[in-house]
Amino acid sequence: MNLTSHDRIMRIFQNKEIDRPALKLWGASLDNYLLHPAYRPVSELAIQKTDLFIGASSPFDIYNGMNSKGLVECTIKNTIETNWKDKHITFHTPVGDLHGVERISTVGEPSYTLEYMLKDPQDIKKLLSIDYVPFPFQVQDYLDKQACLDNRGVVMMTVDHAGYALQRMIGSENLAYFSIDCRDLLTEIMNTFSIRIREFVQSAITAGVTGPFQWVGPELFIPPLMSPQDFDDFIYRLDKPLCDDIHNAGGYVWVHCHGKVANFIERYIDMGVDILNPLEPPKNGDIQLANIIDKFSNRIGWEGNIEIQDIIQSKPERLKELISSCVQAGNKSGRFILCPSAGFMEYPFPSKQYIDNLLLYLQYGWECVEQCRK
Repeated sequence: MNLTSHDRIMRIFQNKEIDRPALKLWGASLDNYLLHPAYRPVSELAIQKTDLFIGASSPFDIYNGMNSKGLVECTIKNTIETNWKDKHITFHTPVGDLHGVERISTVGEPSYTLEYMLKDPQDIKKLLSIDYVPFPFQVQDYLDKQACLDNRGVVMMTVDHAGYALQRMIGSENLAYFSIDCRDLLTEIMNTFSIRIREFVQSAITAGVTGPFQWVGPELFIPPLMSPQDFDDFIYRLDKPLCDDIHNAGGYVWVHCHGKVANFIERYIDMGVDILNPLEPPKNGDIQLANIIDKFSNRIGWEGNIEIQDIIQSKPERLKELISSCVQAGNKSGRFILCPSAGFMEYPFPSKQYIDNLLLYLQYGWECVEQCRK
């Protein structure tokens, strides 16, 4: 058997026989974007060796929809550090303003939030008061990327997530507090976001998008921040119908969830997730890949199990051990994708060790998956 990358990935989604495990470098694509010139050989080798997963999108604003003009005000202010600026964002809602501040990097570092918009329960009511009109779905980005990628991989339609959309506005601390103090309001706004997302997905399906569809966000509703009951109330309850919509239209679902997910695998399977990422091992996670695959076999697609920290910090011998053990364990499921736990090009000033280890991951990872070829 000798499958193309496209067919290999799709057969993992479909739980069909594959020729070997897939190899993924999260963030690899066919475009020429480089956060730093040192990433060039990594990008070129990834295009040569890996099974590519490319994200497509359509305009979508879960808070304001098309009504952001005149409602959303952004002001950029300098800070005492030349590499950082503060972005002040104000939503002028019908019942009062919401204000937040993001500190953004001018050199490609991740941004972070200084002030969240939703600070008290009344702020949730302000957000809900906005007259929401969705953007018309635009399919062109999806079609263009499909044509460009061809059989080198799969284009996945990016979907916002109700939990992630809320956390961006409220922060993890208030999310936990509000889940106790004003649970009904959290339920209302999550329900509202979920309706908007399902309408977006239905528009995508109507436009001819068959997926797979991808989203991140459930990780914000698992321990230690939130309880298993919170996961069921805020994630499973809302994401299960979304997965059903996608499957009923002949599509597939890819979900990203950091953290300790071993006790939630059954729920993800019942929800309808076809591939779960990134399956972090201890200490960040709790996935012992061989054990979890012994338990669940091929009932879900498995992607990940290599921590990005190990690629950044490990000696070559240790990294090769991790890669080899992951591939051996994952291959037994017949639905495994070797992948790091984060995008490779998220560090604007990569060390030589990191670049060398990325190249090692690609070359040795490819050798390991090829050894499993049927």
